[in-house]
Amino acid sequence: MALKRHGLAHKRRSAGLSQEQLAERLGVERSTVGRWERAETDPLPFIRPRLAEELRISLEELSSLLDDVRCVEPQRDERLTHVLDNPAGVDLVAAARLRQRVQALGEEYDRVPSALLLAAAGQCHGQVAFLRQNAPSGRVLRELLEAEAESATLMGQLVWDASQRRDHATTLAYFDAALAAARKVGDGFAEAHAQLRRSYVALYGLRNPSEGLALAESAARAVGVKSNETGASDR
Repeated sequence: MALKRHGLAHKRRSAGLSQEQLAERLGVERSTVGRWERAETDPLPFIRPRLAEELRISLEELSSLLDDVRCVEPQRDERLTHVLDNPAGVDLVAAARLRQRVQALGEEYDRVPSALLLAAAGQCHGQVAFLRQNAPSGRVLRELLEAEAESATLMGQLVWDASQRRDHATTLAYFDAALAAARKVGDGFAEAHAQLRRSYVALYGLRNPSEGLALAESAARAVGVKSNETGASDR
């Protein structure tokens, strides 16, 4: 069960501000604004007048929004729960829902600290890989492989960020898993994404510019092949 200050978040969005923009105006970290909206902490007294001004509300309204804390029950996806308990019955609907969940987590990457996303992303990646192992051939397997390419790439990004670019081995293992899944379905764009991420590790982690360049060129070729194939099929 989670706590939320939906009214506070709604007022911020109504003011046309992202968490990052509001944080910048107030001189605090973006994560601080996130903690306010999740009711984990309260704004300090000295910052409340500026917060109210940015949200275009009075101090009394701000006080009411801070007091309006609600419990949010996590939504259960009964169909997905059933499929995870009975993996032989995995179908296209369950696979598509898992992929949507992966993509939603990917959209959070630029807004939420990597360390806070790791648990949810790791669980989702594990579910994708588990169901992929039990999926029949055809569209269901393809959908799960595409989801696995995306989730493994995301996990590699999160691990590298959370480890402050120190855990090269685990990061590269995830990117290699993403490459393997992307190649099985011939997804050049997913392959290129994973290769580019591997090139960042080579450049900024392993300090190997030549390998980084080679991986970036490999990514370009993967996209080029995919683009050529798509163009040929359209003609």
